[in-house]
Amino acid sequence: MRNLIKNVSLLSPMFMLAIVFILMLLAVLTPKPLQAQSGLTLEQMQEKLKPYFADELIGDLKDQLPRGAQYRIWGWDAGDFSGDGAPDLAVSVRLNNDKGRNVQVYLFADIDGYLTRIGRFPYTFVESPIEVGVLVKDNGCFVIEKAQDFDWTITGYRLDNGSLMVLDSFKTERVRTMTHEAYRNFQNLTGYEKYRDTRTNDELFQSDFLCVPSYPRGKYIYKGFASNATSNSVKYISKGAYYWSGAEDLSFSTRSAHNEQYLYFLVKVTDDRVISETKEGIAHDKVEVWLDMSNVANRFIKKRGKTESFRTRAEGSIFAFSISPGNFTDKKPSVRTSAVDVLTDVQKQALQQVKAAATLWDEGYIVKVRIPFQLLGFVGAPIEEGKIVEYGCTVVVRDIDNEFRPDEETFLSTSKFDNSNPSSYGALLLMPNSLVYGEVRNIYADAIAERLRDIGF
Repeated sequence: MRNLIKNVSLLSPMFMLAIVFILMLLAVLTPKPLQAQSGLTLEQMQEKLKPYFADELIGDLKDQLPRGAQYRIWGWDAGDFSGDGAPDLAVSVRLNNDKGRNVQVYLFADIDGYLTRIGRFPYTFVESPIEVGVLVKDNGCFVIEKAQDFDWTITGYRLDNGSLMVLDSFKTERVRTMTHEAYRNFQNLTGYEKYRDTRTNDELFQSDFLCVPSYPRGKYIYKGFASNATSNSVKYISKGAYYWSGAEDLSFSTRSAHNEQYLYFLVKVTDDRVISETKEGIAHDKVEVWLDMSNVANRFIKKRGKTESFRTRAEGSIFAFSISPGNFTDKKPSVRTSAVDVLTDVQKQALQQVKAAATLWDEGYIVKVRIPFQLLGFVGAPIEEGKIVEYGCTVVVRDIDNEFRPDEETFLSTSKFDNSNPSSYGALLLMPNSLVYGEVRNIYADAIAERLRDIGF
């Protein structure tokens, strides 16, 4: 627990709450310091569970925790993370004879009047098993883990219709004189990166954005995994917030796909008044795709020798695609492409392969665009098997509600966007075929597999 309390003020509100929870748990375990270092027996925890569960449900635990082994319970919390209004349970368990630093986190849900184990996850601790904590809050179950001094992670889980989903992931770490926070939500595809001065707690940098997973074209994405990033918040308006009246006025969702040759985007725009391109030079609605294809280890920070600074200037590998939807009849969509770098002959040839399509729908319009990887400086798709490759990407919808007042324009994006600042771009996640963004487990999968084995499959 060394260095735990003094760093609380540097953390986000969720993480502060988690740390406070761990400290409270230490006090709840027992008034004796010696007992606080030994955890709870099953019987001791069962007594504490009586305000939350009937005796029959409490009795269900014994056969679902390690059988035939001695263990201690170092953390627990009860609350609803399945959305049915009944309390569920999370516990962290350490085997007495474990020579390593291993802790198992067990999740239980009230299913048909039976407290059923729906998940078991391995974690490790640094100094004490109490560093692996559990917290049930806001219909989610959050597991807190200390990786090393000053480095912590939080992973959120939720049970939904038989699927145990990873909600989000939060990480904080010490980076020399700075404290770095990174957050990703796998369900709504939001994220942020934040750096603070560790000594003063002053914010040095923050970027809020949406993540757009780009899956292999044609791959089926199962329920529980998000693939559409939705922008409908005023915080993602970089211009014209005064003229924006809400999601019905302007909002959009976007998704991406790829194959070996091309990167694809689909943008579905909700717009209460679509202003199409009636003739050249007349103000109209547009969609823009901005890409930062720089091959850097950290797209937010650049290194020059032994010094580091934030990537706040466009220095190369920035591409912009401005798509005019046309008039949805005889005037076809067009794409205007620009780049920071001077294009090579190969890239100029690839320009001819940029294609766009547009169509109306009941509440707005849809734009599709195809971008060749050769134009972006790659021979083919820069995919790494077994790894998610991240590039900077922001989609912008430029909305005009009165063609005679082009200055009354609203820019809605997938990030808090400044086109000259690559660290303000959102995230494009190039997904290999073997991976998905997030994690979903069917709680019945093991039972189904066992049953199939029993009948000979």
